[in-house]
Amino acid sequence: MTHYDAAHIRELVPYPSWLAVALADADEPEEAAHTAFRLLELSAGLTSDRTTQRAHVVLARLKPYANVPQVRELLIRYPMRA
Repeated sequence: MTHYDAAHIRELVPYPSWLAVALADADEPEEAAHTAFRLLELSAGLTSDRTTQRAHVVLARLKPYANVPQVRELLIRYPMRA
């Protein structure tokens, strides 16, 4: 995905964020964390309020699963910032 421009990546970000939340809602925190990692790595260099907001939503939704190793690693690597 690195060959896509920033505008295209911003357009794609909502989809994996929705999937990650849906997986968390389905009590699949490991898969949700895997999807969230991809989302956050994809959007790491973007300066977009919408992208940042979606990342916060995903991380907040996964926070109750902090005892799951994959989620704990995600929350450590990508701490939520105010």
